[in-house]
Amino acid sequence: MFVFQESELGRILDIIITNMTPQRSTSQKPVPANMIFLSARYAHYHANQDLLAKLLITAMDKINDVVETHQWDMTILAFWQSNATLLLHYLKKDPGLATSTAEFQLQLAELINEIFILIIRDAERRMDKVLDAAMLDHETIPGFEDIAFQHEWKIFKRKNQVKEEPADKRFRPPSPKARAKPSPRNVTSLLSSTLFVLSLYDIHSVITAQILAQLLYWLGAELFNRIMSNRKYLARTKAMQIRMNISSLEEWARANNQQPEHYEHGSMTSSGETTTDAARRHLAPVIQLLQWLQCFSSLGQDDLEALVGTLQQLTRVSPQQMIHAVKHYRPEVGEKGLPKSAMKYLINLQREAKLRKKRQRNAAASESAPTTPVKRTANGQVPDTPDSNGKPIVPNTLKPLPPDELPVGEDDDAPEHLLLDPALMLPFQLPSSTDMLVRYGAGFGGVNRERERKYIPTVPPEFLAKLDASGGRAQPAYDERDWENESI
Repeated sequence: MFVFQESELGRILDIIITNMTPQRSTSQKPVPANMIFLSARYAHYHANQDLLAKLLITAMDKINDVVETHQWDMTILAFWQSNATLLLHYLKKDPGLATSTAEFQLQLAELINEIFILIIRDAERRMDKVLDAAMLDHETIPGFEDIAFQHEWKIFKRKNQVKEEPADKRFRPPSPKARAKPSPRNVTSLLSSTLFVLSLYDIHSVITAQILAQLLYWLGAELFNRIMSNRKYLARTKAMQIRMNISSLEEWARANNQQPEHYEHGSMTSSGETTTDAARRHLAPVIQLLQWLQCFSSLGQDDLEALVGTLQQLTRVSPQQMIHAVKHYRPEVGEKGLPKSAMKYLINLQREAKLRKKRQRNAAASESAPTTPVKRTANGQVPDTPDSNGKPIVPNTLKPLPPDELPVGEDDDAPEHLLLDPALMLPFQLPSSTDMLVRYGAGFGGVNRERERKYIPTVPPEFLAKLDASGGRAQPAYDERDWENESI
C-alpha cells in the first residue's frame, strides 16, 4: 500500500494524473492505476472511509478533466483507457475494496465507455478527411476513364488520343508519385495506427476488438450512404472500382485479426467476434449494394428465377434501397436497365415490408394502448390531434437525405430507412472479471507467470522519489505469492 497524508493528496494526484504524460515502458504505463489502488488500500485498511472517498472522488475529477482536455489525442485517451480498466480490475479483485468502492467502480465503467467513444470519434474524424478520395474516387482498375454514359455529354474533347500503355507498364509497381495519391492505403494506415496505439498501451483485447468493429461499421455505413447519395457512384464501372477498394479493408481485417479474450459461462475457450467476422458483417450492406449495381442491368426480361436468386444473395440491401439505386442509376451507352417485371417485383416486396411493419406497430400499440376510450369520426378514423395553433399535427416519418450532391430533386425526401446510421453505437461490453483475471494474470492453469508479474501493483523508484517529499513510503500491495494466488 502507499501511505500518504491527506494534505499531500492534491499534489500526489497532480503528479500521477494531471501532469502525467503517457509512458511506454512496461513499469511506468500502469503507474496511475497502481498508485490510486495502493493509496486506496491504505485509506480503506488503515485510515478511514472519508479519506478513501476523498481520494477516489478527487482522482475521478482529475481523470475526467484530463480526458476532456485531450479528447482528440488518441495517445492520452488510450493511456487512460488502459489505466482505468486495470484499476477496475484491481478494485474488483481486492476483497475489502470490492464492496467499499462499488459506486466508484460504476463511475470507472462509465469512464471506460466514454473514452471508448472518444477514441472511435477521433479515428473516424481522421478517416473522414480522406474517405471520398481514398475509397470512392480512387481508380484501382485502369481503362474506365473513357466510358460514356447515356444522356451525358463531354463538353471538352481531348486534343490528342492517348495510346493505351503496354501491359508491362500498366501492371508494374506504382511510382512514388502514384503512391502519394489518396488510395485505400490511407484508410488502412489509419486503422493500423489506431491498432498500434491500442496495443502499445495494453488495451484489453475485448475493448480493442469492439473499437475495430465500431470503426468497420462506421466505414461500411458511410460508404453505403455516400454511394446512395451521389449519382456519380451509382454506375456499374464505378461500383467495380469501389468494390476493389473495399477489398483492401477486408484484407486489412484478415491481416490484423483480433480475437478478444472473452470467456462465457465458465468456458476456457475464448469467444467473441473477431475482426475478420466484424468486417464481414459490417461491410456486407455496402458490398451487396455494389454487387447489385454491377448485376441488375444484366437480368433478363421475365427471368424471375434469376431475380429471386440474386435477391437471396443480397439480404442486407432492402427492396427500397435497390429501387432507389435503380432509379438514379447511370447507365452506360448501350446498357439496359432493370426489366419492368423485376421493378414491379421489387415494388411489391417493398409494399409487403411496409405492411408487415405497420402490422407490427399496430400490434405493439394495441398492447400498450390506454384503456381510455378514443373519440372517432363518423368513418371510424381517429382525428388528427391539433397543436397550440389549432392545426393538426402530422407525424414526421420522413428524413431528408444529406444535401451534398443529392441525386434527387430538392423536394424529394428519403424514407427513414433508405440510409444507414453512421452514428449508431454498437452495444458496448466491458471485459468480465474472468476476462480481466486471464488478461492481467497467469491465465488458466497459472502458466503465464511472466505476464502476471507485469501486473503486480508496484511503483517505480523514480516515482517514489517524486512522491516521497513528506517522508511516506510505498510498499507492495501484497506479497507476491498472495497476489498470484488467484483462481479462475
